[in-house]
Amino acid sequence: MKKYFILLLVVLASLLSPTSSKAAEVKWDGAQVVKGQAGKMTFTKDVKVYKKNTDGSFSSLTVKRNNYFRVYDIEKYDNKIFYWMSSGYRVQATNLVVFKEVPLDIRAYFYDNPGLIYINRQDGKPLGYGDHLLSKNIPGSADYNPYNDVVQFKIGKKLYYYFYAAPFEGNPLEVYIDSSDIRIAEATPHVKDYYTLNADAQLLSGPMTGARVLEQASKGAAFELLGIEINGYHMVKSPTTWRHGYIPVKALQPAQKQDKRFIRYGVYVGGKHGELKRFDEVTFLSEDTTTALIEFKGEKYTVPKKALATIRPNEAPVITSGFLPSDTLQQLTYNTVYTKTGNQRFDTDYDFQYITYHETDQAFYYEKDGTQYIFEKPITEGSKVTIRDRNEFVRAIHYTLTTPAGTFNNVVETSTSILYAPGYGELGSAYDLQLRSFK
Repeated sequence: MKKYFILLLVVLASLLSPTSSKAAEVKWDGAQVVKGQAGKMTFTKDVKVYKKNTDGSFSSLTVKRNNYFRVYDIEKYDNKIFYWMSSGYRVQATNLVVFKEVPLDIRAYFYDNPGLIYINRQDGKPLGYGDHLLSKNIPGSADYNPYNDVVQFKIGKKLYYYFYAAPFEGNPLEVYIDSSDIRIAEATPHVKDYYTLNADAQLLSGPMTGARVLEQASKGAAFELLGIEINGYHMVKSPTTWRHGYIPVKALQPAQKQDKRFIRYGVYVGGKHGELKRFDEVTFLSEDTTTALIEFKGEKYTVPKKALATIRPNEAPVITSGFLPSDTLQQLTYNTVYTKTGNQRFDTDYDFQYITYHETDQAFYYEKDGTQYIFEKPITEGSKVTIRDRNEFVRAIHYTLTTPAGTFNNVVETSTSILYAPGYGELGSAYDLQLRSFK
């Protein structure tokens, strides 16, 4: 009885033990293929191949004619091709080398979620070195938008690449990409959250060294993790520039709560809460030279570093007079020069570009190039602003603001991010300060 019980346990163990189809042996072109293999290589005669050691010396290996060797990595640049064998040996493609690329679908078989990285550095190619190849905006998908570009990749023996630029005029780009131009790495799902840099780092266009540098980021900068880890990199988004890119996993760490701060003036953060107001208490997490990462009621946001105060800030200024351009102001230079031509009016050489303004007991009226702004009196944070018949509000009043045109006091920022300096008028938007000079 004991013997049958042991036999039953063995059978149950074999049935319940997880097995993976990935473990099955894969053969192609008469030989076994292994994970990470990009191709196979033979030589037309006996040759020596070399590798560079860590101490700077070189080692050699004699390879025999018609013996095959696995190729694990490929470099293509300056109209040259190099094949990397195991143990660090590198061979340049010549008429002595016979190379065969493993079909991409066979290579991808070894991965649960194959991430495709473009590795061809040769000029004139449609993709950039290090690019992480992701399909997006596919027709028929739930998030399809006919006003966005269509990018689609399909894995076969080679990689099918389809690109159609909005607004869909002309012919799309349709090409097949050699398997040897692609490196495969496991794309692992990762929690979506804000992480911060533990050292200065570069935001790259792709998840590998040598990819194009999108921007330099300093220690403490916050990045939003987008849920994919690939080839030792996190896919991230910069909350300040909105660029998508890649940063090494080892350069990022979870944001840690530090201390309490106050919002110094109204600021837009988006997400669940939209606008934060002066005096709101937040938890400070991290900062770089310009931007801070905070937490407010369980949600993480980024704000300008200068929008935070360690002590409760002063009350917002209240503007009751002197908001419109002063009588002594004669000229305002934006992309075009506006010159004072009469009482409460500036004109340009173009009929459609002008500034007019006046005030009543209830409001300040300011019109630039056909767009009218009505500021309800008194102006303070939260007070009503009407823009093109839309109800907006004053988001913030900045005690001082320095721009290319000079330093201004009590600058009003609307909920549309337009800035106004009392006594001067519109400065431009918070993202595009258009006033260049005045006199």
